[in-house]
Order: sequence, then C-alpha cells, then structure tokens
Amino acid sequence: MSSTERKMNLLSIIIGPTGAKRKGIRVDRALAGFEQLPSRSQIKEWFSNGLIRRGTQILEASDLVYEDDKILIDVPPAPQSNLEARPHPLQIFYEDENLIVLYKERGMSMHPGAQASDETTLVHALLGHPTQLSSSGGYFRPGIVHRLDKDTEGIVVVAKDNKTHEALSQQFAKRTIQRRYWALCYGEVPAQIQIVAPIGRHPVLRKKMAVVARGRESETLVERIDSFPEGYSWVRCKLKSGRTHQIRVHMQHKGYPVLNDPVYSNRSLKSLNLSEAKSAAMASLRGQTLMAYELGFHHPTRNENLLFQAEMPEWLKIMTTKN
Repeated sequence: MSSTERKMNLLSIIIGPTGAKRKGIRVDRALAGFEQLPSRSQIKEWFSNGLIRRGTQILEASDLVYEDDKILIDVPPAPQSNLEARPHPLQIFYEDENLIVLYKERGMSMHPGAQASDETTLVHALLGHPTQLSSSGGYFRPGIVHRLDKDTEGIVVVAKDNKTHEALSQQFAKRTIQRRYWALCYGEVPAQIQIVAPIGRHPVLRKKMAVVARGRESETLVERIDSFPEGYSWVRCKLKSGRTHQIRVHMQHKGYPVLNDPVYSNRSLKSLNLSEAKSAAMASLRGQTLMAYELGFHHPTRNENLLFQAEMPEWLKIMTTKN
C-alpha cells in the first residue's frame, strides 16, 4: 500500500481564547500552544503537505484563525516504529480499555525526540506495558495526550486509541480538564493570586518561555497553603490554560520563582538558611519543586467524571515541616 493510500487519522482542534478574538491569530502560533500536538517542526511539515485545514480550506501557516474555529489535521500514519519497549515500573492509578492514568516520575521525559538517545522515556516504559497506544500524537508520542516537564513529577493520562485521544485533547483545548499542582516558591506569596499574562517564546533565549506581549493568553490561579520562616511558600496552582512551563514562567513573572528551578530562577537555596534535613532533601532533588498532584477529566466512553490525586512525595513532606 502506498503512503497516499494508507489511512490517515483525523484530529480536530477547537481554537480557544486567543486574546485577539476579532483580529485572529496565525494558525501556526495557535497550534503551537496545544501541548497534545507534536513538535513545531512536525507541525511545519504538516502545513507543507497540506494536511491542516478549516473545513475544506487547506491552511497555510500564516493564515488567521479565530476563537472557536475548528481546525482539522489529517495526521499521517506513523512510519514503522523502531521505538523499543524498555522494562520500567509504572505507578498506575487507573486503567481500562481506553486510557491509563499514571504517575510520571521526576527525571523522566514524556517521549523521545528526533535525536537518538539512550534515555528511557515514559513512551519506552509504556511500550513495555502490555497495551496498545493511540497514534494521534505522532511517531515519537504514541498515547501522549499532554506533557509534564522532564523534572516535574505527577499524574498524567495516556490514550490507548485515537478516539479517546481526540476526546481528551478537546477537553484540554476547552479547558475543562482539572489540573492542580503543588509548588514551593521563594518569598511570601500572597494568599491568592490570579495571574493572567501571555506566554510565548523568549525573544532572545529561544529554548525558554517568557511573558511577552505577543504570547498566548495564559491564566494561573495561585493559592498559598503555608509560608515558612526560611523565606519560601508552599502554594497550590490551578491551570486555566496549558502553556509550556506556565507555572514556572508565571511565578517568576510575579517575583516568586519556583525553588531549585535551573531555568527560571537565579536565586540560591543558600539564601534560605535551611535545616540539615531540608538541605539534604533539596540536594537529592533534581529540578524544580513542582508536582502535578491532581488530575480530573470526563471519561469519553464511560460518561463519568474521574478525579485522581497523588500523595505528597517525601521531599515535599520534609520541606513543608516547620522546625
């Protein structure tokens, strides 16, 4: 069967609030904000191959789209996969014939990149689990509906079939997914903050994100749980949108960067005068003090709402103990 004869998967994306409802937004910029989609280079290739459309109109990357537009993507079938299964224990909260809810450990990437690497990712571990995975996410991202940063631990949902993948993706796009995070941040964070600030690529450091005028509308709700005399706060963050590094960028923007963040904080833990136990906990921690502890969504097939919560990891128990 030729490549043109192979069946494609149809993925639909609803454009959410853009901050420029009347003027519209470039479709490539709009799609870049959907974390369930693959890399920008892959999206660029889809544009080049005429696979992205609005109704029957094939879209160019520079075409404007508007809030509530339905974008259709004819996702080509993945090439023969050479991703190998790698034995790795998975902490599974829930599994049925459509999806898996599990805990992604700190230090593990969600999926491999285009460059060869010996790193074992969540995708490698899932391939070692006796199940099928959706193909809507692309060649390197089977089953992956959304992402957590490599050094952020927490709960994620993985799709086993394309229908479930699309249904969950639409919930993320419509912001009906419930996601809450715990974070430790420098300073005395106010009791409550509503952070509404557009996020986009840093104008100079292209691997970083930043609050920029031409960024995508982003909103984070922050609630202080407790504060500590050493000079940091424990906060709960609820995502109202899903931009790359959103919590880390927003908290830095407000002057309360996440502890131990190697990218968005230039503060040193030494300034906190931590106890021996807390210093040891932080020394053993890789990356930012951020954890996705709660995930809730509507099950596409069972027609019921599901909510999952993780227990506090040991490092957070230690850091939230008052001396």
